[in-house]
Amino acid sequence: MSIDWDTLKTAEDLQAERDESEALNVRNKRDELIRATDYFMLPDAPDAPAGIAEYRQALRDITEQAGFPHDIEWPSLGVD
Repeated sequence: MSIDWDTLKTAEDLQAERDESEALNVRNKRDELIRATDYFMLPDAPDAPAGIAEYRQALRDITEQAGFPHDIEWPSLGVD
C-alpha cells in the first residue's frame, strides 16, 4: 500500500474550505434578507420603509467588508 501525498490536505487547504463554506452561509443569509425586501421594490408596492434602498445596498456590499466572511456587521433596516 502506498500513500498518495497529493491527496492530503494542508492546514491552509482546510482553512480555505472553512472560509468558502462560511462565505456561502453568509451569502445565503444575505440573499434571504434581500428577498424579504423585494416586495417593496415592485412598482405597485405600497410605500417602502425609509432607507430600504440603502439597506439593500448594504446587504449587497457585505462581501466587501474587511472581516468577510467571519466578522460581519449586518445592516439594520430599523423597522419593527
